[in-house]
Amino acid sequence: MDRKLLFIAGFLLLMFSACEEQQPLVGKRYLNQNWEFSQAGTDTWHMAEVPGCVHTDLMANGIIEDPFYRGNEDSVQWVSEKEWVYRTSFRIDEVEKSHQATELIFEGLDTHATVQLNGEVILNADNMFRTWSIDVSDLLIKGENHLEILFHSPEEYNTRQAAKLPYVLPEDERVHSRKAPYQFGWDWGPRLITSGIWKPVYLRFWNHARIDNAFIKTNKISDDKAVLSADLEVDAIQPANATLKISSPEGAFESVSRELSLQSGINQVSLDFEIPEPQLWWSNGLGEPNLYDVHVELVAEDGYDVLKERIGVRTIELVQEDDQYGRSFEFHLNGVPVFAKGANFIPLESFPSRLTREDYESAISDAVKANFNMLRVWGGGIYEDDAFYELCDENGIMVWQDFMFACAMYPGDDRFLETVRHEVEDNVVRLRNHASLALWCGNNEIQNGWLDWGWQKRLGYSEDDSTQIWSDYQKIFHELIPEVLGQQDPTRDYWPSSPSYGWGHEEALTQGDNHYWGVWWGMEPFSMYRKKVSRFMSEFGFQAFPPWETIKSFTLEEDRSLFSDVMQVHQKHHIGNKTIQTYMDRWYPQPKDFESFVYVSQVMQAEGMADGIAAHRRSMPYSMGTLYWQFNDCWPVVSWSSRDYYGNWKALHYRVRKIYSNLYVSPFLEDDRLKVSLVSDERTSVKGTLVLSLYDFQGELLRQLSEEVEALPNQGVEVTDLALQDFLQGASSKSTVLKAEFLKGDEVLCDNHLFFELPKDRQMEEAEISFIVAQNEKGFEVTLATDVVAESVYLNIPENSGRWSDNFFNMIPGETKTVTFETGEEIPDFEEELEIRSLADAF
Repeated sequence: MDRKLLFIAGFLLLMFSACEEQQPLVGKRYLNQNWEFSQAGTDTWHMAEVPGCVHTDLMANGIIEDPFYRGNEDSVQWVSEKEWVYRTSFRIDEVEKSHQATELIFEGLDTHATVQLNGEVILNADNMFRTWSIDVSDLLIKGENHLEILFHSPEEYNTRQAAKLPYVLPEDERVHSRKAPYQFGWDWGPRLITSGIWKPVYLRFWNHARIDNAFIKTNKISDDKAVLSADLEVDAIQPANATLKISSPEGAFESVSRELSLQSGINQVSLDFEIPEPQLWWSNGLGEPNLYDVHVELVAEDGYDVLKERIGVRTIELVQEDDQYGRSFEFHLNGVPVFAKGANFIPLESFPSRLTREDYESAISDAVKANFNMLRVWGGGIYEDDAFYELCDENGIMVWQDFMFACAMYPGDDRFLETVRHEVEDNVVRLRNHASLALWCGNNEIQNGWLDWGWQKRLGYSEDDSTQIWSDYQKIFHELIPEVLGQQDPTRDYWPSSPSYGWGHEEALTQGDNHYWGVWWGMEPFSMYRKKVSRFMSEFGFQAFPPWETIKSFTLEEDRSLFSDVMQVHQKHHIGNKTIQTYMDRWYPQPKDFESFVYVSQVMQAEGMADGIAAHRRSMPYSMGTLYWQFNDCWPVVSWSSRDYYGNWKALHYRVRKIYSNLYVSPFLEDDRLKVSLVSDERTSVKGTLVLSLYDFQGELLRQLSEEVEALPNQGVEVTDLALQDFLQGASSKSTVLKAEFLKGDEVLCDNHLFFELPKDRQMEEAEISFIVAQNEKGFEVTLATDVVAESVYLNIPENSGRWSDNFFNMIPGETKTVTFETGEEIPDFEEELEIRSLADAF
């Protein structure tokens, strides 16, 4: 080694060894204390919580009641019509003042806000989804500083902006504000239009230089190594020499470093590194979601800055290829086609500022337990918190990410496009390092709405109006967003609008993704799900009531009837309860009371949706994804969710867990024939025995067939096709049930039941279900037996937040079923409190 190389090596060693002794170049101080708020124009001040919002602050101060309770939502509509002022004071000491640069950072202001620091206006914010950074180096003073934010009424802002246009845009009330659309009310959510500092606010002090952001990309993968690059932006106050280093704290790869000659301003820097024998990131069910910690260190003359990222090595692409049916639509992960199993994710809260990491942990855990591998972040909500994406990374949940535009047309003036551009840049840069992020999607249902929902005729547009509105649409979704993605994240596919065709078009079944709403909106029977199988179903759904305990949480006893005023407030679809009742009349006898109606609604939702999801699964690889509407709720409500606001599982969530298993046996009736399909997400074939057992409702085994079958990888394969009457051999279809099992030796790989008639046509009998309870380390273990066939057996411990390992299951006499109830609470009278019901009990 020559003297020059020795000198450089020695210099680097000194620089990095000194790093621990040097001071950080960047410091952060959160400003979340001592806030107070007031309605603008008044002198009455109240304590405020930051992050937070005006509604939660008004509740905390006893000024408004909980909008979720009974009909209180209507009583708080005045809040969004007013202006609100938030203020705080903080001290700056000599050390803080001595930094070369100080920025005031708002990670989220909701939404139209004028910010003053020490009496001077420093920001006029207009976008809930942007991060705002203001250089306040010359405005801060040593000693006391005063920060004040005036939040303008979003309703008044929208009204003023709408008046500037010569036409009325669809959903005109909400489209002018870059604000969470769902807060203006949806067919599952309340109208609660918030204002406030909804994300952290802090001061960032720095000297010399800092790492602004890093995009870590996987360029090439082989068994031997993965070749990656880190594209960085380094911000320098003045020209300076520095050293950049990329390292693994676990020693997963060798460190790489580079000397830099920084210029004032933003410096673009790229550095390559390699990970030997990489452990790939896989989605839930296909493998481990392996992650690597990567540290990027900048060492300058007087200090250092460190950026920590967690990445996954993987490739993911949306593959669309012409075939004999139309055009495929499927995700390939590390070259492997993946059937997407999951649901649409809306915000977990109407007031997202009060969400915690624990809330996200609970939600993602429930997705994993139900065998999800994908969630679609729907475009009418929010770009979720970092915790959501981190947990999806850790748990192998792929994310279909909409930009926040939904079911409306948007303006295209320069000011609006400019703030949208910043919004897209901010969120793409924030999220692009997440291994879980699979797809960027421009919007929800806007193209579909423009072409199929009659907006143009209903709103009386001239030809010029329509041309302008559609031009503005193209500016955002076919020009601006693709341009930003090309600059900030060219590694992922972009899908302009979901769905590509409305559900009334034949193309919706042969190409692109589909939102099929013939069931529910079109009042079509559940059986239509089998006929309307698309290449990728990204929305479809059916409502059910939340659990009875949830209904009790927002009602009084006199409210608990189907069409009471309070229940109507918590049913946002204009004919939702009537629609549930109509479908229920088709399938079921009349429930004996409202609590039974609530229970049957969940059973019906699970059965009807299972019909659709099973049809999609059986159609692999023609169909390669099913994301039902919807995973969760933002408040206690009657909705399409499988998991209610409090995290309680409806019957659908338990049913989905079975259907989303890697191996699934699916018996079904078609044209008076009994058919059975085996569905597999495994990457290799699975051979075993299919056993079909016919029981009468007293548990007598009437017939049993078995055959050797094979579940093929990434496919649904029909393995049985029998005339139903030949299988029944004279037994009544009204009083028999099929149990289908796929076994490997004595191990049951998967099983399922099939009833041959609708519940209202079956000879159901009320079951006597006996049980034995034992305590274990998780809570309680319950072993059950029944004297007759019991369908949709539901277990409940009132007023307890524990979780059942299984629920809403079927039982056959002679068999036992053991489930656990996980709870952290002591329940001394568990046996007395345990409630058990089956479907026959509801009528």
